[in-house]
Amino acid sequence: MVTKSEIIKNDIFRYNFIGKYMEGKILDYKPNIFTSYNSARILLEGKITEVNSLMNFSDNELTIRTKNKDKILFQTNKKINLKENFDGVISFQNLNEKNIQEHLKFYYDVLKNNGILILSVSNKRKESKDESQFDLNQIKNIIKTKFVVNEVYGHRFILKPVINYKAVIFRSTKKKLASVLAKANTIKEFYKKNIKNTVSKHDPYKEYFHKIPDEDFVPKKYVEKSEPIFLILICKKIER
Repeated sequence: MVTKSEIIKNDIFRYNFIGKYMEGKILDYKPNIFTSYNSARILLEGKITEVNSLMNFSDNELTIRTKNKDKILFQTNKKINLKENFDGVISFQNLNEKNIQEHLKFYYDVLKNNGILILSVSNKRKESKDESQFDLNQIKNIIKTKFVVNEVYGHRFILKPVINYKAVIFRSTKKKLASVLAKANTIKEFYKKNIKNTVSKHDPYKEYFHKIPDEDFVPKKYVEKSEPIFLILICKKIER
């Protein structure tokens, strides 16, 4: 069971981690919940000088952020003349078996020679048919004509996060109670004023997220037996 806050925390640790691999002008393709501002702010703390964000692959406009002292500067620009324009490309959780070839070609074309591509993909679960999951050998084989994989990290691990079933039952019961009371107009307002906030304050589901140790969000060198939830690949563009 993944919370919105957990997804954000995943990204915070990933962006902090990859900053040491990149410098100069980068493209961050990220159609996810973590905002362009937050990711750019983290990346601009290091040697990266310009962050270009692309929220959707079909967009015709980029958002560009640079840093002047402690101030983040913002502008937009048309998505034109991008060929061999970037020192690095970031691609988190946006590839699947249907779109990967198209995306890899785009990343390859916009990167300068020897530019860095950092991919994060979901690690394939046994017998899974999810098209957004890849095992390491599979994705290495797909990208080998365009990119060399220099390093592989695992990110998030199956055994550490523990589902708080008490929290799951609590939320399910709360939802059913709210549904029943909402139908009774005479006590609907009473529920909102006297029950809803009190119940929310004691929701153990909130504790579930905070109990996941920060250590579990830190990417670690890939070891197959560890069965990470995500794979992070540090790749270099093969020269034309």
